[in-house]
Amino acid sequence: MKNLQKIKINLMTNGVDIENKALKYLYKNFGEKFYNDDYITTTGIMIELGNNFYVTSRINSKSSYKIILEQNNLILKHKRIRESIKIWEPWLCIAKNIDQKTHDLLKSNIAVSHFDRVRISPINGCNNHCAFCSMNSIKYKKNSIEDINTCLKYLLKDERVTHILISGGSPKQCDLEYLTKVYEYFCKKFPKYDFDVMTTPRGFDSYTDRSQFKPYIEHLKKIGVSGLSVNVELYNNEICAKYCPEKYKLGRDNYFYFLKIASEIFGSQNVRSGLIVGLESKKDTLKAVEEICKCGCMPMLSPYIPYNNIGNYPSASFLNDVYKKSKKIVDKYNLNLAPLCTKCQHNTI
Repeated sequence: MKNLQKIKINLMTNGVDIENKALKYLYKNFGEKFYNDDYITTTGIMIELGNNFYVTSRINSKSSYKIILEQNNLILKHKRIRESIKIWEPWLCIAKNIDQKTHDLLKSNIAVSHFDRVRISPINGCNNHCAFCSMNSIKYKKNSIEDINTCLKYLLKDERVTHILISGGSPKQCDLEYLTKVYEYFCKKFPKYDFDVMTTPRGFDSYTDRSQFKPYIEHLKKIGVSGLSVNVELYNNEICAKYCPEKYKLGRDNYFYFLKIASEIFGSQNVRSGLIVGLESKKDTLKAVEEICKCGCMPMLSPYIPYNNIGNYPSASFLNDVYKKSKKIVDKYNLNLAPLCTKCQHNTI
């Protein structure tokens, strides 16, 4: 494993401290919001390590990893480690000539930039009630296409953006048709960008009618969606039932059935499934990696971030071991760990 990968994993588990001199530099150049203040999985300071290593790390004054400033260069320091780094500031913090409406909409996280990607959220909050997810603290509502478009057009002024993720919370069943309209509208309006859709298994108007799965996935491909993220998250049924009741009720069999069809239609390089690493046993996570590969899809490993007094940060050694063993599994199936975009690996191992 490369040294930078080890550093990245340690930043995910320990966070990073920022010395006062470097903090003043960041405030001066990027303003008070030099970091993302977003959902729990994407909140933090966006760091580029060396060549093609990216990580979003929480700011933690107790961390032994520290960002210092030397001759106007930001350095990551830890014992014998001294790595030059670059901070990717959120576009909003350096925004110029922005009207108040757009500014307020962007602050509500309808659209957020993460390195070279913009994520848009058709739904605020979430209809699911996963115990460890910060989306539960946000009131559920549909965001209008007009408001999403206002935010997206502004963020696409940032020339670093190359692709768009449509995500946000899971919708109520009555809002499934609205989400499909959102996909259709933006894929048609911005054809030069690749669009990934993060979704639960679903059809046109139902979560559980399997007869709709294949026609719906074919429809997504037809309207210009580039790839899908269908996140199993937890493999152990008892743990899933405890923390993710709606996902448990939908059933992991539906997830794997949907993933298999999606792989056949979109191709294995364009379908991924996220797993939360650290909330269940290593054995269960690796079983999930194997099952996702059997569906012809790419597993995506997301370290667990404690929330709502549930669990702890997984240790670096735990994450390293899961990473190495998962690599062996995906190699066996001639697949890759997702995502393929290196910048989008900022919150995955």
